Amino acid sequence: MNINAPVHVQFGLGPELVVVMSPVMPAWDEGQFFAPLTQSLVDKGYRVIIFDTLSLLAEDDEDFASFTRRWAAVLEPLGSIALIAGSALGGAVVQGLLATPVGQQVAQALLISSPTKADSVLDRRLGAMAELASAGDVDTALMLLDQWVLPARVKPPVRQPDQAATVDALAGRRLDQGFRLLSKLNVEPQVAAWSGRLLSIFGEDSQLVRATNVSFKQSPQHQSVSVPGAGMRPLLDDLARVRASVRTHLGIDLEAHA
Repeated sequence: MNINAPVHVQFGLGPELVVVMSPVMPAWDEGQFFAPLTQSLVDKGYRVIIFDTLSLLAEDDEDFASFTRRWAAVLEPLGSIALIAGSALGGAVVQGLLATPVGQQVAQALLISSPTKADSVLDRRLGAMAELASAGDVDTALMLLDQWVLPARVKPPVRQPDQAATVDALAGRRLDQGFRLLSKLNVEPQVAAWSGRLLSIFGEDSQLVRATNVSFKQSPQHQSVSVPGAGMRPLLDDLARVRASVRTHLGIDLEAHA
């Protein structure tokens, strides 16, 4: 099994560390998916490290538990983590990490559109995109992704074929293996056993991660927030509500101040 090296970007030089795990994407976006919160965290004095979750893909198929253990080996040497955050696959990995030694180093967790347990709808839709990517039809896989990340009933824009993506075998492998890692996911036990504060935010109108997938037991420590009208991108659909939820449950004020 050939292993790749973890890829990351860092923002800020503050004394407290925030670690962020990315969602599945055909090519690393240098952490732009988390940009609506990154600068606010830096302004609050945090050092933010954003990892390309798929940079650690093995050459061969690998199950979710093994993939998460390898990420634990990368993150454990970082020491204390004030906040660990993740989006979609990244958030699923975060939940898996809570049962590893990394979980003992983490004070709080923030999940964005992140499944705790897959169901048949999520498995079917992720599986459809994985199959297309595996067959080399990256454009159609991305067309479906464009459609399903939007809130239900919102018509996606017409996608222009991306010739680079079409011929990029790495993009296809990232989509294929990334989506398959979430097949039949269940990290409910890992969340239940973790005593830190956890906030999971998802779109009420999401076509992928829905309320049924955010399935951990609610408690004073572990809370979920459904964002009305949002799809898989609540940071873009209703950033104000996300910030308010983070302030209320995690005690981190990310409001923009003049």
